Amino acid sequence: MASTEGSAAEYRTYREKRLRDRVRRWRKMWRIYYGSRYGKIGFWLLIGFAVMTLLSPILTFHDPYTFIAPREDSWSATQELGAQLPYSAVVNGMPLEPTAVPITSAGSYVVYTTTADGNVSAVGLGATPSTAAGEIFHVFSPNWAAGSTVFAASVFALANYTTFQSAFSFDYSEYLLEGATHANSSTIDFAPIHWSGPQGPGDGSPSAYDAETLTIPGTLVAPPVSSSTATSIIPSWGPFAQSSAYTSGGLKAAYVYTVTRSASGFNLSEFYAMPLQWVWSVHLTGTAVPEAPQYLGSYYAPPAGTEDTAVLVAQGSTLSSYNPGNGKLRWAENLSAPILPDVGIVVPFLDQDSFSAADVLFLGLAGSPGSVVDANLTSGAITTVTTVPGGVDGVATSGDAGYPTYVCVVSPTTVYMLNGPKAVANSADGLGLPQGSGTYETDPLYDQNSNLMIVSTSTGLSIAINAALGTDPIQWKLAPNPLPSAISPPLLVYNALKGGLAVAFVTSGSILDLYSTVGTDDNPLPPEFHTPSGNIYVFGTNSAGNDVWSQFVASFVWDWEIGLAVAAGIILVSVLVAMFIGYVGNWAAAVVETLTLVLFLLPGLALLIVVASIVGASFVNTLLVLTFVSWPFTAITLIGVVRQIKSRTFIEAARVSGASTVQILRRHMLPNMTPLLAYFTALSIGGAATAFSTLQFLGIAQLTIPTWGGMLQPMLDNFYFALEAPWWIWPPTIALTMFVFAFVFVSRGMDEVVNPRLRAR
Repeated sequence: MASTEGSAAEYRTYREKRLRDRVRRWRKMWRIYYGSRYGKIGFWLLIGFAVMTLLSPILTFHDPYTFIAPREDSWSATQELGAQLPYSAVVNGMPLEPTAVPITSAGSYVVYTTTADGNVSAVGLGATPSTAAGEIFHVFSPNWAAGSTVFAASVFALANYTTFQSAFSFDYSEYLLEGATHANSSTIDFAPIHWSGPQGPGDGSPSAYDAETLTIPGTLVAPPVSSSTATSIIPSWGPFAQSSAYTSGGLKAAYVYTVTRSASGFNLSEFYAMPLQWVWSVHLTGTAVPEAPQYLGSYYAPPAGTEDTAVLVAQGSTLSSYNPGNGKLRWAENLSAPILPDVGIVVPFLDQDSFSAADVLFLGLAGSPGSVVDANLTSGAITTVTTVPGGVDGVATSGDAGYPTYVCVVSPTTVYMLNGPKAVANSADGLGLPQGSGTYETDPLYDQNSNLMIVSTSTGLSIAINAALGTDPIQWKLAPNPLPSAISPPLLVYNALKGGLAVAFVTSGSILDLYSTVGTDDNPLPPEFHTPSGNIYVFGTNSAGNDVWSQFVASFVWDWEIGLAVAAGIILVSVLVAMFIGYVGNWAAAVVETLTLVLFLLPGLALLIVVASIVGASFVNTLLVLTFVSWPFTAITLIGVVRQIKSRTFIEAARVSGASTVQILRRHMLPNMTPLLAYFTALSIGGAATAFSTLQFLGIAQLTIPTWGGMLQPMLDNFYFALEAPWWIWPPTIALTMFVFAFVFVSRGMDEVVNPRLRAR
């Protein structure tokens, strides 16, 4: 009994001593390893990679591959023109609105701008040699009294009655209308715009002469307006410039309307355009300042007469409709709240083109909540379209016949797309608007070509919203750089140069900006921390719109997993093959050794590509291919080590003592190979990550696995990304390089552990 207890105690003592020896040996090897400059650098690099790997679930903002930057971040309107005006176009801190109208199917060749002193200029859009992009043409100089209050000029299309009489065809020309007020009277100027070249519009330079000028009593409270409303397309039937069209032909002549203030109150007046002469005036009974009048029926075709057209006036909380023929009041409606001056009267475009008894206009009403109402154009009957919790900043319609397909309502924080009347604008119809770049003060623009509503802030940030909303409602953004302090109300222009619609506005710096309404993909995006969608892109995006930071962080986990999995396979196969060849050494071992040497001598990359192409690009297949191609190098090195250990005395002693082959390999061979196996494991992890990245870069391995090499795959088709998008290319390049170097340094430090000759003296 005592002998048994003694034997057990001796065995425990032996085990404790063996454990202490192992600990001392490992401490000694660690001191040697950490004393190596390479080993120390490699160790701390691996610690950094390990920490990032553990934190990757927290640091990954988006799914690495399914997330694509939304279009409000990654698509933008292309700037077609940015012309510095040689004069001030700002009055009382607000830029004056530009104006343009197409008079041929090609579109507009220039955009007209108004100076702070009332002069009118044109800015070329580049569609013809005569209208070079950004070239400034002086068009008109009014003869106004000093100190006059200036209103922005408007340009519109009118038909020539003489041509219509002789050829029964429409020949449109541009006409300019401008007004100013001074002391107790006002002046309005009306003039045709002539092009100096023989080819007409777009040839030569534009200028306005033969102007009709009229001084009227009272002061203008709004700019004069024409019965030809602004449009970005040529109408099929428009008013004639000459008043003789009405007096002798019974057709629609062009009118000019003004709202003036006098001692007795406000007056609405109508004038023939050519010659510019008074037709009628009516006194407006309200005390609130009226908005600019709105003419209804600009493009009604005969036999529609004055009974179908109307002059609409918004004044305080009253909406009135007047007969253009004699100025008599047709109807007046008192609303529940004041009409918002920035919204005004919104008449759908097609309701200007043809008459229907069901046609309606839209008004935004003040208040919080605010509301949008429609008014029947024939009877004035009011219907509430919607109430908006945050108030109303803008209203627009798609302009379809009958009740418009879409009514766009803008609040300070949300835009609503309504298909028909609804009691309350709700989240199902709404879309949050980007904040922090000014207020939404103007009505949206409707792009009928793309079914987009373009919503703008006071500083020029604009977003184009699909009128049907859908899964990707925001199509592009427009952001002048730098953002101006203010912009004029934006204008929709049909650009003759591009053959498409564009958004034009004048900035507080007196710059005319023109942007296409066709968005372009901006990916890859640079790093951004403040985006319209609220997303953060630490490393920007790649060409597909994926978040580079999320891919980069997720790659830490996958590169580790790939490296460890392949390294484990390489070491397992190499050890088994090396022990079989080096220790057993029979004819079968010779055959295996020959095959191993053949695989080793084959070109590695070519073999890797061929085998990967044959077996397929699944993740497991790729790991097996990497293991198959990579193990011969390690195995050949280990064969020599096994043979060297086999020749030592303690192996012979173990064999004589009766130890089996398996026992010898497990208890003697494997422990003596451990430092070398750790060395090869370190090399294999880095090599496997590099090899997998190479296959992904070449498009052979599965690209849905986020790795640093896979992030670089688009460079295969465009190496300029290295210069164009360094925020995308360099992080994975540096990370992959440092990952490989980390294991190279670790292996170099471990080499000093097993090879004393390499240690620093």
